Order: sequence, then structure tokens, then C-alpha cells
Amino acid sequence: MRERKERFADSVEQVEQYTKDALNCQLRVYAFFIGTTDPITGDSWCPDCRTAEPIVEEATKKMSEKDLFIMCEVGDRDHWKTATNPFRTHPVFKLTEIPTLLSFYLDVGEIAVRSRLVNDGCKDPDLVDKFFSEG
Repeated sequence: MRERKERFADSVEQVEQYTKDALNCQLRVYAFFIGTTDPITGDSWCPDCRTAEPIVEEATKKMSEKDLFIMCEVGDRDHWKTATNPFRTHPVFKLTEIPTLLSFYLDVGEIAVRSRLVNDGCKDPDLVDKFFSEG
């Protein structure tokens, strides 16, 4: 089996573009939103994200070449906590907490969320596997 496609993003515009391009190519698209990586530690500043990341990464190993996985950093702690963070205010993403997993589809040519798994759900291997298997 060929490996999934993977992209890194740190803006809503990048996530939108990667998602729309992939959906137009008939790929399934999943995005994992986490706190930005601390350059000193090499890990996300967000403790829940640090816990979820290896679980999500393990689950993505089962993805195929028909899947796109987007790893997206939402900003440092202070930026994430503001009410105006673009990932919070985005009309489709509407993030309220991290980590968050989203899957997408096109609704009349526009990106829409098919399913959402947030915080503690992202730390449960069974729920994460189910999220990816059900799309």
C-alpha cells in the first residue's frame, strides 16, 4: 500500500488551499490542529497536543495514497488563547480547543466539516482509529 500524502500548514489559507485542491482530486482530507512547536523543546507548547500527537501519527500509518493528512499549527499559546485567532473565527474550522482533528468534504464547491474529534478524543487510540476509518 502506498503512503498517504502529507502537508504542513500554519495558516487558515494554507489549510483551505491544501484541502480544496485535494478534495477536487477526489482525496479524503484530514487535518490535525495543534499548538505550535516550541523551538527549544521541539514539541508543541500544548500538553494535550503532545499526548495526542503520537496516537494520531500512529493511526495515520493506516492511511492510503487516497488520503491527505494536514498537520496544522495554530500559533503559540498567547496567540491561540485570543478570541481573534483565525482558526477560532474561521467560518468552517471554528476551533474551540486543541488538539482537534477534522475531516472535510466539498459542499457545493465549498469546504465543509464532515467530522470533528477534539481534545480528549484525540488522545484515545480507539476513537482516533474510528475517526480515520469512518472519514
